[in-house]
Amino acid sequence: MLSLYIHIPFCKTKCPYCSFQVCPSDQMKSESFHNEINNYTQSLISEIHHYSKILKDKEIKSIYFGWWTPQLLWLRNIEKIIDTIIENFNIENLWEFSIEMNPYPQNEVLTFVKTLSSKYVFFPRIRFSFGIQSFDNSVLSMAWRDIMFPGLVELFRELQKIKKGNNVFNLDFIAFGYFHKSKKWNLQLRNQSALEFFQNLATTQFIDSYSIYTLELFPGSLRYYQKDDLEKNKNISQKNFQSPTPAHFSLLDSSDDFVYEEFAILKDIVLDSWYKRYELSNFSLGWKSSIHNRVYREMWDYVGLWTSASSFIKNPNLALKKYLWISKNSLALRWTNTLKLSNYNKWDFWDKDSIQNLTQKDLLIEEFFLTLRTDVWINDLQKFSSILVKNIDQKLDSYIQQWFISKIWNWIKLTDTWMDIYNDIITELLEEI
Repeated sequence: MLSLYIHIPFCKTKCPYCSFQVCPSDQMKSESFHNEINNYTQSLISEIHHYSKILKDKEIKSIYFGWWTPQLLWLRNIEKIIDTIIENFNIENLWEFSIEMNPYPQNEVLTFVKTLSSKYVFFPRIRFSFGIQSFDNSVLSMAWRDIMFPGLVELFRELQKIKKGNNVFNLDFIAFGYFHKSKKWNLQLRNQSALEFFQNLATTQFIDSYSIYTLELFPGSLRYYQKDDLEKNKNISQKNFQSPTPAHFSLLDSSDDFVYEEFAILKDIVLDSWYKRYELSNFSLGWKSSIHNRVYREMWDYVGLWTSASSFIKNPNLALKKYLWISKNSLALRWTNTLKLSNYNKWDFWDKDSIQNLTQKDLLIEEFFLTLRTDVWINDLQKFSSILVKNIDQKLDSYIQQWFISKIWNWIKLTDTWMDIYNDIITELLEEI
């Protein structure tokens, strides 16, 4: 089965920490922006038709729409894209339809939820993921968000009225590591009333799942370059950088220690409310975990649509050989779409230089690396012996004693504790490649 990831690049503004390809409306003329939307919709539909002809497996497991501000891509365009997928692929065994969006403007968000839930009522699960990021007004302002805490509370009240039986609601948070100082000069996380609201909301279990990420600045984000310049040039004043308000510079002051401390606070609130951690940054009730996340972490086939989107196919079929180079030893194929919008709009979808033919060793490394990020057990450690360090048994025994790893016979899985420090010690298990 195949999963589809569709990136939507249209946002009102590009957040200072965002490194994705974005077409922000506040930096384009209205006419140009509308043309980009029309071109995007038509080109995306063309790419859907293209894949429906060359991929052997047309049965869809999940459909995922990623990130945007709702009013910028008209509802009829979203419906047109979904209907094109339904017409060209087999969705009889669809597991999940998922769509991410910013939580504003409220009316447009509610219209999308109601319309998609009604029109596609035959989808077994429709997952709506809202980019809340924070409940603290100062953090929301610092992150250039177009909604404040009272608006989020009102949105949740309205969502309660319209939630359907096949709806799954996810809230997306970022731990910015932004702390206040109390009157006694003790560090205090955010606004305490907002934190209490988060605790109460989690307790009600109205929200089905939470994603809690840590602030990381990557190339392509505004703050990445500003922070890099500040670190290299200690004497440069932050006032030299253009920013809508001085408060935004607080993003540069956040330390990694504060970020992880805030992550731990938010994580514990969710876990204490009986949500289960199923992946490094994701928590859910029961069987409400994101299928999209599972697809990536468990290395199921997926195809990314639009510029810079990545794809992964095991055992590539002959039809793909007409378009992508496949080596004799290749057991899987990974590639990325073109970065150039002009090429994409001419239906030149793929970046040929990005093609990776993966061998058995490549797949073992990825499987070990990705599986340990999830709640899935590695049930045959011997299978990975060729890529693990020679003293793997000693390493594992040490981690078991520290409660970092659970082990039953030859099965191993990270404990919740080790998931928090996963990136720091995974290299201790993998042989240098």
